[in-house]
Amino acid sequence: MPHTPATPRCPRMFAGVAGRAARALTTAACALALAVGALALAPAPAQAYDPPTTQGYFSYYHFDAARQRGYTGKGVTIALIDGPVDTNAPELAGANITDKSQCKVGSTPDDVQHAVDMAAILVSPHFGVAPDATLYTYQTSNASTESSGTCSSGGERLDTIGKLINRAIDDGAQIISISQSIDPSDELKWAVTNATAHGVIIVASAGNKSIDDNSNHMGQYSGVVGVSAINIDGTFASYSSWGNGVVTAAVGGPFDSVDPNTNEPARTNGTSNSAALVAGMLALARQKWPDATPNQILQLLVHTALNPNHDWNQQTGYGPIDGGALVNTDPSQYPDENPILDKPGGSSPTAKEIQDFTDGTITPNLARNVLPSSYVYRGTNDEIAIVPTEGLTIHLGTSPAYHRK
Repeated sequence: MPHTPATPRCPRMFAGVAGRAARALTTAACALALAVGALALAPAPAQAYDPPTTQGYFSYYHFDAARQRGYTGKGVTIALIDGPVDTNAPELAGANITDKSQCKVGSTPDDVQHAVDMAAILVSPHFGVAPDATLYTYQTSNASTESSGTCSSGGERLDTIGKLINRAIDDGAQIISISQSIDPSDELKWAVTNATAHGVIIVASAGNKSIDDNSNHMGQYSGVVGVSAINIDGTFASYSSWGNGVVTAAVGGPFDSVDPNTNEPARTNGTSNSAALVAGMLALARQKWPDATPNQILQLLVHTALNPNHDWNQQTGYGPIDGGALVNTDPSQYPDENPILDKPGGSSPTAKEIQDFTDGTITPNLARNVLPSSYVYRGTNDEIAIVPTEGLTIHLGTSPAYHRK
């Protein structure tokens, strides 16, 4: 979809943080103009897929201005846990993408296209939020996957989201984007704990069932940035799910893609798109504020969200993300404390579990395989040294908890 200079742009996001009141007054008018422009520019169906050169959200969030100011995600590493990403897709040409998958999943064309779309939102040179970021991709299976491929070994799955989160942390990812539903498990809980302990921010979609679907998505966990969807006019999207895990919201569509079954242009809407957008904007914030801690970046997200009362609600969390404020507001003014650990209604892992994990005092048990392989036990339980657990590293009595005042 070619860019048309005559199409007016809403004065939001990367236009700067000043004049929010004026921007709010013009949101509806700008959204209408963008919608009309999108309808006029929609390409006619064709047998040969011609990828779009821009997206509706690109104008909405003023990513053109972000690029002009050098905000491209350079130096930041994002991990995408999704279906297999076809790096030969034209919208990904020139992007810095490395497949770090632990195995190969037998996925449907829809799964592959979903993964391509998520990668494109993150790093496409055409319309990606952070086109100069490094993207690591990890294949996981879901309910629609055709086969486990090479991802099943001795009855154990090698491509669980928990295992892939731990792998992404070990690979040096700073932000992890997940737009998949989940089956809650101890392995997943400790993987989130591992991410939080290492300052790796997980961003996850809230789902598209128009219900409170918190129990089926990553947002239920402490410290995870759950993301719901809003429309291009700023209203809450009717398809978006919600719940206690939602932290922020972003535009869910329309996103111009391709129907993998017909190879013709198609449009999608969903919180998957929203989560990828938030992950990309957090990458821009990490680039702009390299000295800020991950906790301060999360503080920035919460405090600059587009919510005049700065209160929380189940639909949009602390409010829709304000990408401009993320790169224009100094996070050093905020405490180095994670603001989304204790979610409404209670959440896991608890702050104590995260601290104990960091200190190495979580005592391994018969369910040793749920803890990351990088975990080091530093407690004082001699029995663990006498009867060691396979694969567990033990440094008895070395926990920093014993020296903390």
